[in-house]
Amino acid sequence: MADLVLNPAEQSALATLLSAEPVPGDPMPPAEALEALTTLVPADGMGAVLVEHSGRLVAERVVLPDWSPRDEEPQEDGPLFVGFMHWPQHPAAAAACEAMPGVDGVAIGYRVGGDCVAQVYLDRRRRQFSERDLAMLRMVAPLLQRLLRERPTPRLPASVTVQERRVLMHVATGASNAEIARAMYIAPSTVRKHLEHVYAKLGVHNRLQALAVLRGSDEPDLDLHDRVARYA
Repeated sequence: MADLVLNPAEQSALATLLSAEPVPGDPMPPAEALEALTTLVPADGMGAVLVEHSGRLVAERVVLPDWSPRDEEPQEDGPLFVGFMHWPQHPAAAAACEAMPGVDGVAIGYRVGGDCVAQVYLDRRRRQFSERDLAMLRMVAPLLQRLLRERPTPRLPASVTVQERRVLMHVATGASNAEIARAMYIAPSTVRKHLEHVYAKLGVHNRLQALAVLRGSDEPDLDLHDRVARYA
């Protein structure tokens, strides 16, 4: 993997991605986050889409205009790929997605809830993505995943910190303390401490009660699976 030494502009762009938060009512990453991505990995075309498994386009945000010639509005005809896809390395998948010949492209897709796939895409027509570009994208992929999969939590009091909200979001997916620690690059003891603070601020005593506050649902008959499913 290429060594990543960031210049001042790239450091500022990475800081923007790290501090970005999902926008209430908007399923797409905030525009400033995607614009920061264009500083880290320049491209000719870049944007994000949210597509149902049926193929219906739910939402789209284009940061760099799609420069490819089109005779009609784009139509999604199937589910998007999940994971990191550098199309030249996956010719069969590229053909299935009707990728344009001679165009280098990267797509990073994530499942959102049970019905949709969200994807960030980057295209280049004049040159290929370098190993450094691909390494940069792999590095920021978890940040993009958070922006695409998390949702704002307006029900939580302002005293709940960003880190505490992120821990609670992971709890909502059913992750254990160890899994949360690995995902957030913190110690399991730190996860426990964040949860203790969240419980105290919400006036609850356990995960289920915290998730009920998060979703505004206090029905005692819902088990964790139902709560997570409703939240997702």
